[in-house]
Amino acid sequence: SVTAVSMAPKFNNTPEHVTVVEGGRIILPCSVEFLGEQSVIWVNPRKTLISHADRRMIDDHRISVERPYIKIWNLLIRDVRYNDSGTYECRVNTSPIQIKKVTLEVQVPPTILSQLSSDKIVLEEGQSATLICNVTGIPQPNVTWYRRNYRSPGSSKERIGLEGEVLIIHNVTRHCDDIYECFVDNGVPPAVSKAIRVVVDYRPEVVLANPKSIGQQLGKETILDCQIFAHPQAVTNWEKNGKPLVKNDKYDIDVFKNDNENSVTLALRIRDLAPADYGGYECVGSNFLGEDRETMILYEIKPPSTTTESTTTTTTMNIMDLANTNVLIDDRRPKNQKHDKNNLPFNQDGQSEHLGRNTGDRVRGMEDFVRGVDNK
Repeated sequence: SVTAVSMAPKFNNTPEHVTVVEGGRIILPCSVEFLGEQSVIWVNPRKTLISHADRRMIDDHRISVERPYIKIWNLLIRDVRYNDSGTYECRVNTSPIQIKKVTLEVQVPPTILSQLSSDKIVLEEGQSATLICNVTGIPQPNVTWYRRNYRSPGSSKERIGLEGEVLIIHNVTRHCDDIYECFVDNGVPPAVSKAIRVVVDYRPEVVLANPKSIGQQLGKETILDCQIFAHPQAVTNWEKNGKPLVKNDKYDIDVFKNDNENSVTLALRIRDLAPADYGGYECVGSNFLGEDRETMILYEIKPPSTTTESTTTTTTMNIMDLANTNVLIDDRRPKNQKHDKNNLPFNQDGQSEHLGRNTGDRVRGMEDFVRGVDNK
């Protein structure tokens, strides 16, 4: 006789762990040998019966039992959702019940919740800025902060070095005015990022070139200029003696935009300078936060002299001094002639010629000598 031997169902009940990205498809494995008259069921993490044998027991068309081979009782889930996560059980209704556990991990790419995150922040110098990048994702995403120059869209970004969903900038200055970017990644592609614009308002600052003075001649024209930094853009003007200058035949006032979008150059052209035009000119900038002003001094430059004076050196001889000075004019006297103590010869009567000449004769003699010298 032939005796039928009934073998108990056998399957690998080693727990397993499978991972899938949200939106994908996943197979939860279950293989049973020698099932016989027993049946296989699947139970979800909430202990709800999903299937009995190869029939689906819930109204979810994403789920089915796949049997490529007779011993295979796999559970297939399409378009996986995050709430599909958890531990599923493949059971064989023996006594005691045999169970194989399969844990499903659903990974979710990072997402930034825009409605709960910062978009654009406007504040004044000295205040604190709080930037929020509210994110979700499985595993929990990492948030890294970067800064980039909003004036140069193609410029590279600079890592700030702080992490977390909240970035606080204390005591902001105008130099904090930029674009800040939160970069979110959890290893599940794609990574995402969000740009947050920080706008810093500040009172005007007027800057003059050094030195703060300029000179020009009467009748000429000159140009005074200053730079004004402000946000929002300042109302600008030049003033003299406390009165705003207006554009007319005397003055030309122009505003030029600088590379820095928060800066302008204010130029004042003054034509046909008159004495009253010299003095101080104030460059003024103002906005809702305040005012600043700096003074430029315009002074007169004297034109160089166009005539040259020749310097003549004249030697004047004092005739009276010369008359009293012993000057040898002509030494053609006889060598044996006697002379008095004044070196004057005696005449034929033996008298000194000194006694026969008065002062007037000597002066006239000196005048004749001087005229002779001048004529040479």
